[in-house]
Amino acid sequence: MTHTNTAQPAPARRRATTVPTWWQPCGVDRERINLAYLYDAFREAKDSDGWLAPTVKFAHDNELDAALLLGTRVPDAGFVFRSEQAFLDRAATYLATRQRVSSIVVAGAGLPHIDGDDDLHSTVRRGEAISRNRAQSSARTTVIYVERDPLTLAQLRTIADPDDGVHVVDADPWDPDAMWNTLYNTASENPGLICSDFERVALLLGGGVMSFYGGSRAAAAQVVQTHLARLPAGSFVAMTHLFRPEHPGLAAQAQQFEYALQFLGLGAGCLATEAEIRAMIDGTTVLPTGIVPAFTWYPEGPPTGTPACGHFTAAVLAQKPFPHDDIPEPPRTPPPRPPDFLAVRGPLSRTAGDPAPAVLARTPAT
Repeated sequence: MTHTNTAQPAPARRRATTVPTWWQPCGVDRERINLAYLYDAFREAKDSDGWLAPTVKFAHDNELDAALLLGTRVPDAGFVFRSEQAFLDRAATYLATRQRVSSIVVAGAGLPHIDGDDDLHSTVRRGEAISRNRAQSSARTTVIYVERDPLTLAQLRTIADPDDGVHVVDADPWDPDAMWNTLYNTASENPGLICSDFERVALLLGGGVMSFYGGSRAAAAQVVQTHLARLPAGSFVAMTHLFRPEHPGLAAQAQQFEYALQFLGLGAGCLATEAEIRAMIDGTTVLPTGIVPAFTWYPEGPPTGTPACGHFTAAVLAQKPFPHDDIPEPPRTPPPRPPDFLAVRGPLSRTAGDPAPAVLARTPAT
């Protein structure tokens, strides 16, 4: 049964100014390739015999054709997109079970899986059930899916279950202030889905959210920095981004993948260097294992049969630090300066030609 969240705040109005084509949601425009549906075209799952098989549920012909072209130009191109989602699943489960975050915000959530057990909130619930013991609280981590595309939102709302802490919000991750205003419900006196004063939040920027931001990587860094500014102190951010490896051979292949995305697929998609990714999360504490290929971030078992394109997407987990309350504040006013007639120069301050300091004889008391 599909539940409806009647207490969900109204979505923030998007800016009325003219925005570039890459920013506009695809919606029902069949001339464009929908990013969420392209990810769906690459999905796989193990069948009853343990073999990987496609599990495409929503992708249309244009997304399937684009996936075929990408796979022809870059062998196993689908692994790039699948490794992103696998990283987000592992990071979300770790943050919910080990760090006890109260809410997980999935920005750019994409489409649900053909099997509900593979959705991120289901993965988190299984991890919570395994890690919880009787002495621990039965409270569950709230999972909030944020999406901007109307067709994708319609599919996501079928899995919303507020009674189980699963919410779907219409907001744009590329407009961070409007997104967080919606989550905090700043336009109303009623509390939002997140309370900035008492929660530790995990923000998942995956699914190519920043990789397919059409501006420069410096502009993309400003978007991520705005997200970080709105997060409560102590919160986490898990992010993936298409990556330009330092190895010359891999870098050349990654360049081919970027070309295929821009001219054979979506018409968008940018690689980022490690320095550019670090600029996006500047001011945070990068947690182990640093900025690494997504498939190498604490995998479930040793990776086997990983294609070269697995190095084309990087993953990172970072934490926003707490304020440094233990550092003493500087004095509000400087201490008073002694009068000049009280300052007596000692021997170390004498210069050539200065007379020796007079010695005052103490007069005995009578």
